[in-house]
Amino acid sequence: MKFFKVIVALILISSASNAQEVFDLAYNAAGMAEIERLFKEKVKPGGEMVFTRVPRGLIISIDENVFFKPGHEKIRCGGLEVLDEIAGVLHQSDKSCVIEGHTESANPEISSYKNNWELSLARANNITMYLMRCSKVSPERLFPIGYGDFVPFMDRDKKEMDNRIDFVIIDYETSR
Repeated sequence: MKFFKVIVALILISSASNAQEVFDLAYNAAGMAEIERLFKEKVKPGGEMVFTRVPRGLIISIDENVFFKPGHEKIRCGGLEVLDEIAGVLHQSDKSCVIEGHTESANPEISSYKNNWELSLARANNITMYLMRCSKVSPERLFPIGYGDFVPFMDRDKKEMDNRIDFVIIDYETSR
């Protein structure tokens, strides 16, 4: 397998107008593969964890029930353990992480939030604060975002994943 990767890299380099760009792409792809391997090895959420590679990096999607009760923003005790595992992986990398909240479950009868967007943002913010304060992940590397129900899960066969937390490991330089 390594031999195949080397051959493909050599072909790309020889045909590329900018060999440094190809080297950077291969280096970054290898880094994302290592982060994905670490997540698979070290993070055990007790629910589904879906990996998606996108141009901006690697998305790790985890069902919201791992972290939250329906309609609430307070992190469950079991969710804190999973966040500690995630922090362990983040500490092994210098990549930034966007924490994205996605929810369709804001129900005024069980939630103090009147809409999905507010609930998803509160959840993403609480996860970010935990990672910063308790797990000592640098605040310069964390970015919370709430999408509410505006960005459904890409695989329509996995509708249950519309209610999730995405950890997006960014594959480029970020700064505040």
